[in-house]
Amino acid sequence: MSNYNPNEFVNPQQIRSPYTGETSRPTFNHFTQDGKSYEQAVFSDPVTGHMIKKGIVSIKDAESGETIADYNTVHSFSSTVQSR
Repeated sequence: MSNYNPNEFVNPQQIRSPYTGETSRPTFNHFTQDGKSYEQAVFSDPVTGHMIKKGIVSIKDAESGETIADYNTVHSFSSTVQSR
């Protein structure tokens, strides 16, 4: 897990838009690269259409479908490792 940057992963829950205060729900995109299947969430303001943030939700093996990394595992690993 240490190869993954926790800042690239997002929690796929609805958030408040900083532009209008409206509730923003993620839209999901899937793509495959280097034998891995990536699921990406994109948060946009529902009124203005401005993109709020985007990031990876999970990384899976393209053939077996086994989860390699996701938001919860990457963030739980990063909080237990002490860096100096």
